[in-house]
Amino acid sequence: MNILITGATSGIGFELGCNLLKRGHFVYFTSHREDEVLGVEKKLKEMDQNDNYRCLPLDITKEKDRKKIKSLEIDCLFCNGAMGLGGSLFDLSMSQIRENFEVNVFSNLTLVKTYLEDCFQKEKFARVVITTSMAGLMPVPFMDSYSATKASLISFATTLYYEQKIFSLPYSIKIIEPGIYKTGFNEFMFTTVENSKYFSSEKFRNLELKIFQLISKKSNRSIVKKMVRSVESTSNCFLYRAPISQKIFLKLYLLLFK
Repeated sequence: MNILITGATSGIGFELGCNLLKRGHFVYFTSHREDEVLGVEKKLKEMDQNDNYRCLPLDITKEKDRKKIKSLEIDCLFCNGAMGLGGSLFDLSMSQIRENFEVNVFSNLTLVKTYLEDCFQKEKFARVVITTSMAGLMPVPFMDSYSATKASLISFATTLYYEQKIFSLPYSIKIIEPGIYKTGFNEFMFTTVENSKYFSSEKFRNLELKIFQLISKKSNRSIVKKMVRSVESTSNCFLYRAPISQKIFLKLYLLLFK
């Protein structure tokens, strides 16, 4: 199977690609910057991976880059690219929030739409997997915008899933909802939070960061395993979550507060 992964520079996106390579798939590792692409190529060569891959720049916010996928043989589109943004509504400018939605929601949806329409035209079955987040269902304080973008993706993907079931459309769509992993992504979002002009929140943010550091899973193995399964499985399973401890906590949260 040929799989294109956005946001495959590092973290779970890169690990997913490496695992798929080992399982005999062809993988497109993509990133939005040329220098990052060169870095991925270097890492793969140092790891002595097989040559069943291609690294290329793909900025999902640019139409000319999104159109590149039409010329590629893709059996599964894995939308893993995202922009982290920390801060409450009071800390962020509306331009920052718009940019966050542009990257995480609109650009990803446009890429999915482009891929699906191209597959429909070619009469080819399409597979789509979208990385969302448990934060989309259990919003995190001082990650207002990021949580909202992930909630939007969950909602869009869910409606696409139901539409496929109702009309038996020639595609499969699945979502991944990772919990908190020690990839550096969540820590980066905390560094983007500036001191609020409206209320004192530094102590709470520091406490929240300590909690994140305490519960963060050091190994990405559990979520990467789910991601590989989402690509390879032919079942109708729509949702994949990990790690199991945070999955249980989320279920309790939804039961008590939703």
